[in-house]
Amino acid sequence: MHEVRDFESVANLLLPHRKIVHTSILVISLLMLPGLAASLTPIDIEAYDMESPELTADKVLNQEFASSEVSYGIMVTIRDPSNIDNSNIAPHLDDEGNVLFDELPTSLERIDYPGESTGLVGEGVPLGGILNLSVLREIDTKVARANMNPLAEFTRPIVSELTGKGAYGILALPDNFRAFMANESMLTRDTVNLFGQPIPAKTNWNDCGELECLQFDDPNLTQSHIDLVVHRMIMHSDGAMLRWMSTDRGFTYDESSPVIGPIGGKMNSEGTFANDIEWGPGRWSASTTWILVQLGRDSLEDNGFTYSWIDAASEPEGYSYYGSNLLTTPPLNTVDECRTAVESGEAPCSVEWALMAMEASIRSSDDLTISMLIGEGINVEVNRELQESLILMVMMVVAIIGLLWLSLRRFSDVAIVTATLGFSLLWMQGLIGWGIIGGDALGIKIISRSQFSNLLPILVLALGIDDSLHALHRYKEERRDGKSPEGAAHASLTRVGRAIMLTSFTTMAAFAANLTSDIAALRSFGIEAALGVGAAFVLTGLWGPIIRMDLDLFMKKRGKLVEEDSTKVHMVKEDWLANIATTASKYSTISLVLIFVSTAFAVPVMMSLEGDFKVEDFIAEESDFAQGIILVNTRFSDEGEPAAVIIEGDMLDPRVYAAIQATRVNMMNESENDPGKYTKTPLGTPEMHAIDELIWFAKGSMAIDSTPFENAGWNSESLDCSVEPTGLPDETDRDCLRFLYGFLFTYGVPAGGIIPEIPASISALYILPNCVLDQAAVHLCEGGELPEYQRMTMRWGISNAEQFSLVGLVLAELKIDMQPFQELAASDISERAKLDSTSEEFPVTWAIPTGDPVTRYIASSSMQKELQGSLLLGVLFCLIMLWWGFRPVSVEGAGRIAYSLRDLIISMPIIVAILFYVYFTVNSTFAAVLGLLLLYGAGRWSARSLSLAMFTTTPIVIVVIWLYAIIAMAGYGLNMVTVAIAAMSLGVGIDYVIHVVERYREERSEGASVDNSIRAIGGAAGLALVGSAVSDVTGFLIIGQSAMGFFASFGLFCAVMIGLSLFASMITTPAMLGALARWRISGARPQSKNTSSIVAIE
Repeated sequence: MHEVRDFESVANLLLPHRKIVHTSILVISLLMLPGLAASLTPIDIEAYDMESPELTADKVLNQEFASSEVSYGIMVTIRDPSNIDNSNIAPHLDDEGNVLFDELPTSLERIDYPGESTGLVGEGVPLGGILNLSVLREIDTKVARANMNPLAEFTRPIVSELTGKGAYGILALPDNFRAFMANESMLTRDTVNLFGQPIPAKTNWNDCGELECLQFDDPNLTQSHIDLVVHRMIMHSDGAMLRWMSTDRGFTYDESSPVIGPIGGKMNSEGTFANDIEWGPGRWSASTTWILVQLGRDSLEDNGFTYSWIDAASEPEGYSYYGSNLLTTPPLNTVDECRTAVESGEAPCSVEWALMAMEASIRSSDDLTISMLIGEGINVEVNRELQESLILMVMMVVAIIGLLWLSLRRFSDVAIVTATLGFSLLWMQGLIGWGIIGGDALGIKIISRSQFSNLLPILVLALGIDDSLHALHRYKEERRDGKSPEGAAHASLTRVGRAIMLTSFTTMAAFAANLTSDIAALRSFGIEAALGVGAAFVLTGLWGPIIRMDLDLFMKKRGKLVEEDSTKVHMVKEDWLANIATTASKYSTISLVLIFVSTAFAVPVMMSLEGDFKVEDFIAEESDFAQGIILVNTRFSDEGEPAAVIIEGDMLDPRVYAAIQATRVNMMNESENDPGKYTKTPLGTPEMHAIDELIWFAKGSMAIDSTPFENAGWNSESLDCSVEPTGLPDETDRDCLRFLYGFLFTYGVPAGGIIPEIPASISALYILPNCVLDQAAVHLCEGGELPEYQRMTMRWGISNAEQFSLVGLVLAELKIDMQPFQELAASDISERAKLDSTSEEFPVTWAIPTGDPVTRYIASSSMQKELQGSLLLGVLFCLIMLWWGFRPVSVEGAGRIAYSLRDLIISMPIIVAILFYVYFTVNSTFAAVLGLLLLYGAGRWSARSLSLAMFTTTPIVIVVIWLYAIIAMAGYGLNMVTVAIAAMSLGVGIDYVIHVVERYREERSEGASVDNSIRAIGGAAGLALVGSAVSDVTGFLIIGQSAMGFFASFGLFCAVMIGLSLFASMITTPAMLGALARWRISGARPQSKNTSSIVAIE
C-alpha cells in the first residue's frame, strides 16, 4: 500500500499554539472591518467593466456627442374596470401632496390584451379605450404632474412626428389632439412643393360635419369630437398616428357614431385598407399609449445628478414595508438639494431614483389607467427584490441551523459552525473590500463587482458547512474511538484537514480559470470566490476543530465533558449510508452501465442548449419592470428599444451621405436569416433615422422661405455650393453638405409650410463638427477655417431586445445591410481605425452599432461565452491541482522527490492535450508557463497521481453534463445564471468526491480491505456528506422560493447540483472504486514492471 499524505505538520504547528491562533484570527477579523465597509458598495447591474468595440462606441456616443439627449417612455394602459370599483379614487396623495404608495394601482391591474387589430370594447371599458375623452383628460393630468417634477427643469424640445408641433420635453396624445384641433398641425396646413407650387392640406379641422369644430380644452368637447379627430389623423398621417396606439388598435362598429371607418380593417404598407373591408359607423379604440419624456443628459450631470448607480448617493428610504410587501418609495430630491450635495463633496443624486420619483408622481393620478416607466429602474428593482429576499435568507439560516443540529446533535457544535461561517463571510467581504481599497490606492482595478458577487456568500456558506461537518464528524468519530480531545483534534486536522485543503485548492483552481478572461467582472469573480473559499478553509476547516477541542477541554476541567454516544443517530443511520456505498460497489457493473448510458443520453440534450435571456429569469415576473417589457412586446411589437450606429471618417463625402439611404433601402430587403426585428413604422417599414432626414426637412423649409438660410451664409461669396434646378443645395456636393450640416447643427430646421420647427438640439444628436461654427457663416469655423465632420450617428431600434438569440441575428443582418459603408472603408468597419487614416477612396474608418440593447447583448453574451469557456479550463485546473495534491510521499536524500522520465513520458499525452487547449483558448504565453510547470511536475508528481486526479475528476464531469441536461429539460436556456451555476458545480461538487477518495486512500493505506474501505466511506464520510448536502439543498430550495428570478433559478439548480454531487460521491465514486478493485484483482492489470500504473488508485 502507498503512504498517503496528511496534515500532521499543520496539526503539530496549530494545536500547541492554539491561543496564538485564536488571538490572530480575532485580530485579523477586526482588521477586516474597514474592508467590510468598503465592500458594501452598490452593484450597478448595467455597468459593464469590459472592452469591446460596441461598448467603446457607446462611450463615444455619450462623451463626444455631449449634447446627447435621452428619451424615456411612460406607457399608459387602460385599467381593468373590475379593479376600479374596489380601489381608492385618484389622486393617490396625502394632505401634504406626498404619494400614497400603498394605494397606487399595480401593473397587474391592467386590462387584458384583446388581440391585434381587434379594438377595445367590453362592459365597463371606456368608449375608445385609451382614446376616450375622460382617459385623455387623465393623461393630461399625468403630463401636468410630470411638469411639476424636479426633472422638468432638464427637459429638452421634442417634436411630434404626427402633428409637427413641438413640445418642451414631454409629449403625449393630448398634445397631438390639442395641436390638431387648434389647426396648428402640419396635417391641417397648406404648403408648397420644392417648385413653389401650392399643395392643399391633407385634412382639416374646419369642417366637422354635424359637429362644431371645438378645441381640445373646450369644456363642451364630446367623445364624438375625439372619434372624428382620431379618424382623420389616422387616415392622413401615413401611419404616424398609429404609433401612439397599441397593436390592438381597431375600428369597431357603433351605429351612434358620426364617424365612418373601416370596420375591423388593418392599414397596409401603402397606408390604405383592403378593398373588401366593410365601411360603417364606429370608432377607433386601443388599450395603450405613450407619454414621451426627453431629458438632457449633460445638463443633468452638471446639476448634481449621475447616471452611474455606483457613484450615486444611496437612498435608504427608497424602500418601505406596507404590511408584508416591500414597496419602492423613491425620494423626491430637488435640484438644489442634489447640486448642494455635490458642491459639499457628497455623492450626487441618482438619475434612476429621480426617474422613479417622476413615475410615482405620474402614477398618483392613475384611476382609469395604469402608468409605467418602461425599461428604467433595473437597479432599483433588483435591490428591492434582494431586500425582499432577506426574509428567505433568515428562513434559510434557521432551517440550516436546525439541520446542522440533526447532523451534529450538539448545540455547541452548531454554535461553532455558525460562528466560523460568520467569520468566513466577514473575512471574504473584508478581503474584497481591502482589494477595492488597495486597487484605488494603486490606481488599478483589482475588484470589479458584478451581479455574480451576490452569489458568493451563498457559495461560501455551502462550502463552509461542508468543511465544518467533515472536520467535526471526524472529531466525533475519533472521540467515539476513545481518543482524548487533543488526539481527536489532531486526527481531524491531520486527515480531514488535508482533504479540506485539497477541496479548497481545487475549488479555488476552478474559479481561477476566470482569471484568464478578458472581462474584468469575471476576473474579479474568480478573485472574490478564491478569497471566500480560502477564508472558509482556514476558519471552518482548521479553526473549527480547534475551538471544539478547547471547549471540550474546558468542559473536562469542570468535569462536565460527555463522551460521544456511538448509538446516537446523526440525521441518518450510519449503517444505511455504509450499505448504500457498499451496494453501489458490489453492483458496480450495473451502476456504471446505468450512469454512463444516462450520461450518453444527457450529452445531446446538453448540446441542444442555446443562449437565452428572459427578463423573468432575473427579476420577479410580477414586477413593474418585467411587466413593462411584456407590455411592449405584446402591445407595441413593432416598436423596440432604441439603438444607434456610430460612423467615423469623412462625413462630408457625398458617398458617405448617400450610404445612409442605401442602408435604409437594404434594411427593407430581408435576407434569408433576417429575424425581422428592426423597429418598424406602423406601415411595416424598418426605421433608421439620420441626418439626411433633417436635410430633407431643411430643404423643404428653404423652398418656402430662404431668409433664415441666407442669414446663416447661404449665397455668400465664401460658399462654393452647387444647386439643383430648384435652386436648393445639391446633396452630392461636399460644400453644400458642409453648409447644411452647419445650419442644422446651429439653428435646426425653421418652420415652413407643413415643415415643423426642429430645434438644433435634435440635429446635434446626429452630426458633430470639429470646431465652433460661425453663426453668420455656418459653413465656416469662428476662426474662418473650414470645419470637418468626422462623426455622425444613425438611430434605429430592436424589437424584443431581451431575446439575445434574436439580437445576434439582428446585428448580423445590420452588418449585411451596412454594406454601403463597408464599401467605403479600407478594412472591416467594425474595427476602429484612426480618424486621420481616411483617404479619397476610403472615407469611412469605423461604423458600428451600439446603444443599450447592443451593449447589453454584447456584455451578457461575452460573459456567458467566457464562463462556458472557463468551465472546461476549470476542469483542467482542478486536474492539475489534484495531480499536485496526490503527489507521492516517498523522498530521496534531502527531501527531494526523484525526477522520473518514465512518469514524464507516460503523462505526456495528457500534458499535450492540456497545453493544446490552453494555447487556443487562452494565449501562448500562459500555455508556455503552464507547460514548464507540467514538465517539471510530471516527473516528480508521478503518473500514478495523475491517474488518481483523473479518476477523482470523472464523477464531477458527469455531474456537470447531467446538470446541463436537467437545465435544458426544465425549459431553461444558457444565460449568465445557468452557466455560473454549472461553473460552481465543478468547484462545489468536486469537494464531495475528494472527501470520499481521500477517506478511501486513508483506509487502504492503513491496511483495510477494499470492501471495508468503501464501507468507511459510506459510514464516516457519508454522515458529513449527507448532513452537508441536506443542509445545502434545504437552504437552496428556500432561496428558490424567491420572487426574484435570479435567486429562484439559482436556488433551484444549486439544489439539483448538490443532489447530483451527493450522488456522485455516494454512488458513482464507490461504484468506480469497486469496479477498479475487482478489475485489478481479476488480473486484468498488466504485471510488467515497465507497464504504466495509470489506473492505480491506492
